[in-house]
Amino acid sequence: MPKIESRVHQVIDRETTKNELLSILLKNRNVSSSAADTFFHPTHPKALTPTEFGLSAPALGAAKDSLKSALTSKSKILIYGDYDVDGLTSTAIMWQTLTQLGANVLPFIPHREKDGYGFRYQSLRRFEDSKKTHFDMVITVDNGIVAHQELAKLVADGRQVIVVDHHLPDGEQDPAINIVHSTQVSGSILSWVVAHSLDPNADLGLAALGAVADCVPLLGVNRSVVVYGLQSLRLNPNIGLKKLMEISRCRQDSLSTYDLGFILGPRLNAVGRLSDPTDALRLLCSPNLATAAKYARVLEDFNRDRQLLQGEHLEEAEKMVKENQNKVIVIASPKFSPGIIGLVAGRLLEKYHLPSVVISIEDSFAKGSCRSIQGLNIIDLLRSMEDLFMDLGGHAAAAGFTIATKNIPELQKRLAHVLNKKLSATELEPVIEVDARMKLSAVNLKNIDYIKTLEPFGVGNPEPLFAFEKVQIRSKRLLGQTGDHLRLNLDDPETKTIENTSTTAIAFKKGDMYDQLHDGDVVDIVARLEANVWQHQSYPQLVVKEIIKGI
Repeated sequence: MPKIESRVHQVIDRETTKNELLSILLKNRNVSSSAADTFFHPTHPKALTPTEFGLSAPALGAAKDSLKSALTSKSKILIYGDYDVDGLTSTAIMWQTLTQLGANVLPFIPHREKDGYGFRYQSLRRFEDSKKTHFDMVITVDNGIVAHQELAKLVADGRQVIVVDHHLPDGEQDPAINIVHSTQVSGSILSWVVAHSLDPNADLGLAALGAVADCVPLLGVNRSVVVYGLQSLRLNPNIGLKKLMEISRCRQDSLSTYDLGFILGPRLNAVGRLSDPTDALRLLCSPNLATAAKYARVLEDFNRDRQLLQGEHLEEAEKMVKENQNKVIVIASPKFSPGIIGLVAGRLLEKYHLPSVVISIEDSFAKGSCRSIQGLNIIDLLRSMEDLFMDLGGHAAAAGFTIATKNIPELQKRLAHVLNKKLSATELEPVIEVDARMKLSAVNLKNIDYIKTLEPFGVGNPEPLFAFEKVQIRSKRLLGQTGDHLRLNLDDPETKTIENTSTTAIAFKKGDMYDQLHDGDVVDIVARLEANVWQHQSYPQLVVKEIIKGI
């Protein structure tokens, strides 16, 4: 049973003012009162300085000069990107800008299985052979900052190299390489900054999409990019994204960070999980509606395949997890696809609240993906076992590796040994952090409007969650064709009769709780506030994250 933790002691009720409510929410997001005006009215990214993006102005200037020189000399330029949404949008921004300026430029997106992650000289040469060309300049976007040996081969070839990356550096780069680097923003934002230095019309909407998909904190300059990038996407998205919105039924005029992160992003990612990610780039760079429609359909089909495959993988994983008695989940199978294992690990973490490692066995070697609980730095733990891996990378919450298949049992043994001792029951207890406790009397359209002023929501600025303690179920019913969802009518029995407030709540994917709940039950609810529009009328309702009985 999850534990609810409120970030403040104050309870929000019908008497709480707008200023009090917003003050609580801003404080919870570490936004000071002096920074509140900038939070609500961020500066347009075009007016920000390189320093505000965490960049070195001289480094940006050097990269800009090199690109201008390459444009003048008609040098052959390669943009070497990555197969996730941040890498795809980074590549598309740079390619579109340079193409519009008349550059002789081609993009390259590495294949997840053939090329792996990060810059590989061999992959570059393979692409050159396929195009029967030699590139004079290579620009890495959303990768390259740690590829010292691989990039050194380019320098040895006499090529110009520009690295545009936001990942953590590892040692010093060759001084012959132009480095545009900041860990404060996404790769797509960095690509936009470089592109914008050459052309003021660089695509800010793509930068926003990459930022949201890469889960950068939506505060400061990231918030600026997403606020104005969403405006651009709502008014005038590029052709490919417009078609993807249509086929995925996103409303362009009210596009949100949810649409970017959970509707469009997964479709762009899906093709790279199962096939050639270049099709996703082809969509983003579509020259006309016919091409855009073609690749939007390709992405939609791959996303459907991904959903089916993910379901099959989860079913298989559940069978393997049943016998687990350890404080870590480590499962391996040749049935698992390398492009899906990260999603499966995430779902297992979410369900069991245990560090989860899912491994795809290919033959004599295997690829693994890890997701970790808060407080356990998974990459540090894996690095303490580095002798087992052929390749290893990641960060505190997630990691990936390549391992000899024969070493998997030893990895399972070591992880179980360390974590069975290290992790306490308290650390494994799921915790839901809420902004505050709230009375049902505060669930109204006025407060919903106040909360909406904090949009766009995302990492660092999550949509506010509230705890509603000891509320009573007055009625319940199932929703959806197969009864997957639950609608509750709630009441606060502690209020005076004259103030009694009845509130509707919808609990998605909680239809299986129907038989556990009864009219008159007193429960705790964790939920966010939402306006439900029905027949042109708006009504306040709760969207439930968790229902806890017996409190």
